Amino acid sequence: MRGRGTLLLMPRPAKAVAGAVAALLLWALLNATLPHGAPAGIILSGLVFGAINSLVAVAIVLVYRANRIVNFAAAEFGSVAAVVAIELHIQVGVNYFGSVAAGMVLAAALGAVIELTILRRFVTAPRLIVAVVTIGLAQILNGASVVIPYEWHRGNAGTFTTPFTAHFYVFPVLFSGDYVLAMIAAPLVLVALTWFLRATHYGVAIRAAADNRDRAQLLGVPVRRLSTIIWTITGLLSALAVLLRVPILGFASFTSVSDGGAPLLLMTLTAAVVGGMTSLPVTVLAALGLGVVDQLSNWTFRDGTYVDVALLGTVLFMLLVKRGTLSRAADSAVSTWQAIRPVRPVPPELATLRSVRLGRFALMTVLLVVALTLPYVLPPARTQLAALIVIYAIVACSLVVLTGFAGHISLGQVAFMGLGAAMTSLLIGRHGVDMFVALAIGAAVASVAAFVVGIPALRISGPFLAVTTLAFAVTAAQYFLNPLYFPWLKATDQLPPLSVFGRVALNSDRQMYFLCLFTLVVVLTAVRGLRASHAGRAMIAGQENRLAAQSFAIDTTRSHLAAFAVSGAIAGLAGGLFVIQQQGYAAGEFSALQGLQFFTMVVIGGLGSLSGAVLGAVYVYGVQYLLPPGWSLLATGAGIVGLLMFLPGGLGDLVYRGRDAALRLIAARRGLVVPNLLADTSLSERDQTMPVPLRLITDGDDGAEASSRVPVKVAADVQA
Repeated sequence: MRGRGTLLLMPRPAKAVAGAVAALLLWALLNATLPHGAPAGIILSGLVFGAINSLVAVAIVLVYRANRIVNFAAAEFGSVAAVVAIELHIQVGVNYFGSVAAGMVLAAALGAVIELTILRRFVTAPRLIVAVVTIGLAQILNGASVVIPYEWHRGNAGTFTTPFTAHFYVFPVLFSGDYVLAMIAAPLVLVALTWFLRATHYGVAIRAAADNRDRAQLLGVPVRRLSTIIWTITGLLSALAVLLRVPILGFASFTSVSDGGAPLLLMTLTAAVVGGMTSLPVTVLAALGLGVVDQLSNWTFRDGTYVDVALLGTVLFMLLVKRGTLSRAADSAVSTWQAIRPVRPVPPELATLRSVRLGRFALMTVLLVVALTLPYVLPPARTQLAALIVIYAIVACSLVVLTGFAGHISLGQVAFMGLGAAMTSLLIGRHGVDMFVALAIGAAVASVAAFVVGIPALRISGPFLAVTTLAFAVTAAQYFLNPLYFPWLKATDQLPPLSVFGRVALNSDRQMYFLCLFTLVVVLTAVRGLRASHAGRAMIAGQENRLAAQSFAIDTTRSHLAAFAVSGAIAGLAGGLFVIQQQGYAAGEFSALQGLQFFTMVVIGGLGSLSGAVLGAVYVYGVQYLLPPGWSLLATGAGIVGLLMFLPGGLGDLVYRGRDAALRLIAARRGLVVPNLLADTSLSERDQTMPVPLRLITDGDDGAEASSRVPVKVAADVQA
């Protein structure tokens, strides 16, 4: 099993020697050309961190090879167990080895339990949906890792270090016992994993299932049991990475779905992508190389931000180069968002009924009255929160266009919002441009940026597009939207007083809320109009079946890029409103974490529903502002996982189910049978709503019997 795509960790000896020689030559070149050289201590520390990161990257590749899932929760699978182990050592006094052993056992058990109770329910689901489930799991596990230590010691944290005192110095780094343990443990674990995959029956079965899952299942390989083993290994590798990293970098260094941890997630994903999501040796070498590059960047520039820019380029390059291999694997597992159910309009048979029209008018009136009176009953602080939720609901509408209509998963929508915010604040704060003109230009700039990002997305789809957009979000937050690298952003941190058409001053939270609400109504109307237009139908057709849409002369490339452009414009408009509402630009507000939360809210609300997107924004940011940080992550993560398990259509689907139930009652009362309302009901419900008996005509029925049967009274006959 030494062919292409092998799961072996140890490369061939000849290749290893050649790689070592090439690495030494590269080191000599860097040492001679970099301003501060490339000291051996920096290289060694990079290899240490790269080895730790390789544990998580290997877990990502294992899961992808076995299940065709991009696991966005790879770093978090062991975080809860590692936190428990650390707390046992710090608070309870359990010795280091006992606490680590307890943490590893808990990590293995947690990985197996999550696979058996949650992930196994999605065996037949599209792999892209399961990737979204891992985003929810990441938030749940990350929230738990925040809540556990706080509830345990109420903020009185201690330190977690290894008991080893061995140390040595290699300029300019003092390598303590914590480093020494990582140098020993990480390679030993990788060697042990190699032995497991090569020498054990389960390891051989895992390799066979990774090469061809369906064939392995036909040959009697226990594929589901192997999946449990792989997720158990994921928990072990993740926990070990945390327990090795925390003594060196600190307790908050391992979270990957947090403000500081998204670059860590991106680094491990990049290593996995360089390995083609298949080759563990290449993945390990890539992780080691990225660790060295990161440390060299910090040494040379005193800043690791340039590494994030390089990671974005690396991800794009590798995905485009390996497009054939990755797209075939992805297309075999996920071709579209099959869980997205388009919102069904009110059937034309019922839309003209007076009771339906009055009900719709009454509901819209109630919602409008509530929205308009809300700032008069809320205190100013809550009114400000309501305005923020409205702004985030506008961002949710942009994701409905991109993901709900066009089927492209995006974790980088926050970058488009940030670009619109930066441009709007620049035009208003420095050049004194009219507010509405600045908002329009900011939206246009974000639209162009989204269009550019959408061009490589023509060749990258599914979960790999999610990796690309995450890389773009991290790079934008760390570099493009950072005033440290673009000083002109510093001059826009305080906007002058603004007004609407020079008449109505925006000097209160209430007035700002009404401006945001008006914009949301305009955006909702525009997106609903797009959905009903030819362009919107082309987007949806391309999402559901690209080849079939092309056979009807639909230009899927144009509709694809149009979805990116429209989505970026809406997100940029929301960013402009955000800086106006905040009265200034702050780069920290557009972190990659926000991009994950944006995607979270539309999944919870329902990707196929505009009203669901608004509900998702209310839920996610309501719990974020009303609950402590850890508990809010638990709530949003549980919302994703729970809804995808029991209500795939999200909160919006629940609303429309209630609407359809009411419509069925109206139809039954009037003696109408509306076929598309009965399609989602059970047979017993259909029997209750059928106004007259219905019997199917079989081949044995004669014409007389058929003609004497009571006919079904359909709505079309009533209208005629």
